Amino acid sequence: MSKFLNMASAFVFLMFFVAPVAGVTLYQLLMATDRYESKAVTVISEQKSGASALDLTFLGLPSFGSDRDAHIIIEFILSRDMMNYLQRQIDIRSHYSGSDVDYISRLASDATGEEFHELYQDYFTADYDTEKKMITLAVQAFDRNYAQDALRLILRRADEFIDALNNKVSREQLRFFETEVVSREQELKKLKAELLEFQQTNKVLSTEAEAKTIFTTIGALETLLAQKNSELDSRKKILSKDSAILQELRAQISSLSRQIETEKARLAGGGGRDISKLQAEFNEIRLGLELATAAYKSTLSTLEQVRVEASRKLKFLIVVTQPSLADESEYPRTLYIIISTILISLMIYVVMSLIVAIIREHG
Repeated sequence: MSKFLNMASAFVFLMFFVAPVAGVTLYQLLMATDRYESKAVTVISEQKSGASALDLTFLGLPSFGSDRDAHIIIEFILSRDMMNYLQRQIDIRSHYSGSDVDYISRLASDATGEEFHELYQDYFTADYDTEKKMITLAVQAFDRNYAQDALRLILRRADEFIDALNNKVSREQLRFFETEVVSREQELKKLKAELLEFQQTNKVLSTEAEAKTIFTTIGALETLLAQKNSELDSRKKILSKDSAILQELRAQISSLSRQIETEKARLAGGGGRDISKLQAEFNEIRLGLELATAAYKSTLSTLEQVRVEASRKLKFLIVVTQPSLADESEYPRTLYIIISTILISLMIYVVMSLIVAIIREHG
């Protein structure tokens, strides 16, 4: 039994410490393919139409875009769309599944799209620094020039993506305000036609002018009435009451009084056209027309501003550091992997040794 336990201890040592360490060490030193990394740092700047309370752009400092913009770019860079774009441009599948690449690092020749994308996200990374507002992009490849070229293509495609977003936003804004201008213009035409119809129906250019004319007429009639009354009083003294002249004067006075009452009735609405009501309707139509005109001018001005803004880029992808060209391979990290393997294997070996010791004590 003791001999069996000693053999078990030796087996545990070989199985859980020597074999893993030897296997990983031999693989890392003799088989693992070197990977070169190219890095670039970018930042998204934002063009603002108006100055903010703390606007530092006049000092030459960019106005940074939101964190959401950075995450959108990162998602796009790590997406299958970007992977397919690189596949069309530089055939990344062939590069990562080449026969000169070690088996563990290599992409299987019959790998599915999901497996290809999983490997893509292992070798193509993007990290966002929320404090510095910078995006760090990195590409690992088995050739240093290939890694640099791939990263350059990613930056170019990301810049095109931002331009496409800018154009889409501009088109949507233009379409909205162009529709608004058409709507305001139609409303303005409708109110103008309504005002014209009101003027034609009531045969009045302006109710203020109509009222002024009535007041002038009433004033003239009252002046004439006063003259006739004065003439009547003076003639009564020298003519008999049945005189034809006095009767004519009385008839004229009566006619003038009726005319005055008629004109006053027009103002008060007692008879004929109700000027006060017409004036209220006219003012309502005119006020609506003035508001519609102001809204149309405002929308038209906004549309011109949007057209000016559409000619400018709203957001930019600024490359802070260009894609680097590696002098030596950084991956795999041979020493780190070997030391990690030794420590992990040692822990596993200690646990298994304790199990064997416990069995020996109870054997």
